[in-house]
Amino acid sequence: MSHAAGWSRLEAEARAAFAGEGRFPLRAYSEFMPPPYVGIKPYDPDRTSAAATCGATDEGSLDVSEYEEAQELQPGLAHVADHLVAELGKLVAGEAHALSHTLLDGNPAWPDELAEAARAGRLAGDPLILIMPLALSRTQDDKGNVRWTLFGASHEGPSAPWWRSLDGPADFDRFAAWADPAAPDGVRILADLGETPPFLADRLLGDELAGARTLVTFRPFARLPEAVRRAYLARELVLCPTPASLVFFEHPRYRRLAAELPRAMQIPLLHVFPRVEGSCKLRIPQSGWLDEGAAPGAPAHGHRVVSHVVRTHRWQRSARDADVHRDGVFADKVTVALFSTDPDVLGLYDKPMARNAQIWTHDYELLLDGPRADRLALERAARAIDAGGRFGYRFLFPAMRAGARELYWHRPLVARRDAATGRAAPGPGAAPGYVTAEGEGRAVVLAPRLLDRPAHRAAATLFPHDPGLLALTTCHNARKLLDFRDYLGELLSPSLARVLLRAGRATTLAAWIDHLPDAAADRAGGARLAADLRACVGAEPDPGPARTFDRTATRAFEERVWRTIAALAEGDFRQKDNADGIAVNRGKSGGKAARAAHLTVAERRDLERLGDHLHERYRALIAAHGLEARAEVVDQPFLWETDFAFPWSDGWAKNQSGDAQERNVVLMIPGRNRGEAVIMADHYDTAYMEDVYDRDRGGDGLRAAAAGADDNCSATTALLCAADVLLPLAAAGELARDVWLVHLTGEEFPSDCMGARALVQALVERRLAFVAEDGARRDVSSVRVAGAFVLDMIAHNNERDRDVFQVAPGEGAASARLARRAHRATERWNRAAAEWNRSPGRAGKGRARRMPDDKEPPPPFAHLPLAGEIRVEWEPRSALYNTDGQIFSDAGIPVVLFMENYDISRTGYHDTHDTMANIDLDYAAALTAIAIETVADAACAE
Repeated sequence: MSHAAGWSRLEAEARAAFAGEGRFPLRAYSEFMPPPYVGIKPYDPDRTSAAATCGATDEGSLDVSEYEEAQELQPGLAHVADHLVAELGKLVAGEAHALSHTLLDGNPAWPDELAEAARAGRLAGDPLILIMPLALSRTQDDKGNVRWTLFGASHEGPSAPWWRSLDGPADFDRFAAWADPAAPDGVRILADLGETPPFLADRLLGDELAGARTLVTFRPFARLPEAVRRAYLARELVLCPTPASLVFFEHPRYRRLAAELPRAMQIPLLHVFPRVEGSCKLRIPQSGWLDEGAAPGAPAHGHRVVSHVVRTHRWQRSARDADVHRDGVFADKVTVALFSTDPDVLGLYDKPMARNAQIWTHDYELLLDGPRADRLALERAARAIDAGGRFGYRFLFPAMRAGARELYWHRPLVARRDAATGRAAPGPGAAPGYVTAEGEGRAVVLAPRLLDRPAHRAAATLFPHDPGLLALTTCHNARKLLDFRDYLGELLSPSLARVLLRAGRATTLAAWIDHLPDAAADRAGGARLAADLRACVGAEPDPGPARTFDRTATRAFEERVWRTIAALAEGDFRQKDNADGIAVNRGKSGGKAARAAHLTVAERRDLERLGDHLHERYRALIAAHGLEARAEVVDQPFLWETDFAFPWSDGWAKNQSGDAQERNVVLMIPGRNRGEAVIMADHYDTAYMEDVYDRDRGGDGLRAAAAGADDNCSATTALLCAADVLLPLAAAGELARDVWLVHLTGEEFPSDCMGARALVQALVERRLAFVAEDGARRDVSSVRVAGAFVLDMIAHNNERDRDVFQVAPGEGAASARLARRAHRATERWNRAAAEWNRSPGRAGKGRARRMPDDKEPPPPFAHLPLAGEIRVEWEPRSALYNTDGQIFSDAGIPVVLFMENYDISRTGYHDTHDTMANIDLDYAAALTAIAIETVADAACAE
């Protein structure tokens, strides 16, 4: 098979795919989880910044890493094979099984003569050989994890992926020896003209069965020659694959549905499996049938009814795969989860999921194709289901994309039932199949390339068990060192390598590497990996002089940080959620926590006044630094658009009527090159508080916005303080490029990263424009963003693991380079802090005290050294997924998140305790200073 002109064609298409208004719509992830982009990112279609971590090592291939193959695909495929062998084994034995009657009835792969033979026990001797091409792709889950996912059976059909996997007759000979070890020469092929490779011509079945013991054919049983059917039923001939496995490809009604719903032939296989989110590594979304209000006495329909779903979301405090039953707190009827916008159903975090679903009627007519649906289509589907009936469905999380095309790996699953264990035994060698990049016109075909880099292979496979640690901790540590060495193209400094590791504070880099042979399943392999990792590390360079600490390592700066957070959190701007005001709050008080906090809630929204306040602050700073003619505070206005209606929210309703709009507030600080910009961003809205909403915490359903001292007035303060530091650099001509201080709106639920989505969409579509205070339009569509630094919650020092913050880079090499800048800024701060703390004003001082209220800042304290741990986007400790930073990373804009040592379960997160009483000023001031230094460094670098 030719794979020529693969990535070049995809790049050429991508360059034209996203430019232009509406070409890259970004919906709220809670309403529509989008596809992950691999190889080619929307903001970087030419792959100049290496923003993608998955891609191609040559023109015609798609890379599959050693970690994906060892930790997701192999165990996941083994699970799929075991399940299929078990269920098909029950079918051929005439026992109860998981295949629905509607799948089998009228299916030419399971005609009456096969069904009768199974019931009579005549098929029990079938060796049950599978050649099952699967449709696999990577999808994104609610925690930002990109996971290999089973979409079902290959929509390319049962035969092509396997035949095209054979490179020559030797491949088939190995298969024949495995399928029939006693007589491999007796393995013959029955195929349609042109179906098999030419080099297998001598294996094709002639007019007679003489000499054939095993027949490889993908024809459904009802269409086989009578002599073949008779020989199989007499146990004189083995059919390969087992005829029962072809039922998933021959369902006549799904074939009819496929005329309306592309790839509908994936679905029958998917129905056999229960949902899998984490335990078996290969993700399997939920599917099944709904029986909504069927008339009494209606005949049995034989479908597999799966009427409830456990919803998950990115703010969830319990484990994603918790065993929650139908009556559990997270379980909803599927129809409720798909369509309901009732505020009591939504709770604080759950949005309707129908955009990530496909639904069809009992007679296999398409009702809803969620990923391609608009609001009218969603409303029509909801009305049809409300009217009652039987409906099939599957949750569909879009397949990964390269540019504008969806990618599917058609990978044959080759296995047979082991007579001793009853489980699936894998077939010989590899049957790689192929990857189709599907979109307009003919598919672009790529070859899957299973990477086999020795050090990465060792990291992926040598540590299946991590006694006393979370699973894969050692593997992840090794992988990060290897990846960063490749991303940066240079040896890692020892300090950088150490902050990549998840290990005890007292563990040195050298000690951790030295321990690898003892931790490895193969000591010699562990020793080789240790040597490879040592080779990734070089000398420790001097981090260089600081650019900004002379303005931030002062008592005046610390007091400014404190008073600014206090004014934003405890002052006049208390109702800072985009959904405010809330009509359904009437008659609710918030319960015990609200009374303790002296909480009052009105039907108003303070975001507009807060945005005006930010303008006032920036105008004053611009004037103070003499940059009136060059720096400017502007807005990016936009409307709050959703796939569903939320009329209980006044903020949403006014956007729909045109009485209000949303805005990102931006201070543009000029650099020498106005065609490039570094972004420093926060979000200036706050979340609704769980302890006044959740009834199990004493609330009564009140939606009331938190004061948000930490989340996220601390970051808004950092931007205001950064302006006072960066404007003088601009005046002195030291900034090589612009800095945009961007106050993003709508990060919190229910708006869900709305400001970040609006900004990133406009950047990708090359149509970004700001509105000046006089109403003039500022076209910045040609400005290239060199990197984004997102700040979210930077003022609370975690008591369980103190003095730590996370530097969470997005995907790829460009984000890794930003993380290295953050690390060097941290090293500069820590080196200087020891010297500053010997000065008369700091000597002998301890930590900052937490203050009970906002009235006075804590007394003077020592400068606090911090550990900035680099947590890459795929590792469990990274909080990138829970912030605006995920939007930048997914689109391909290099990004780093600055965040405290995040603990979603602590008091003070999304509750009445997010006040100045939970602020650690020494920590907040240090982290703010480090973030400003990092942004200045990125903006000044040539």
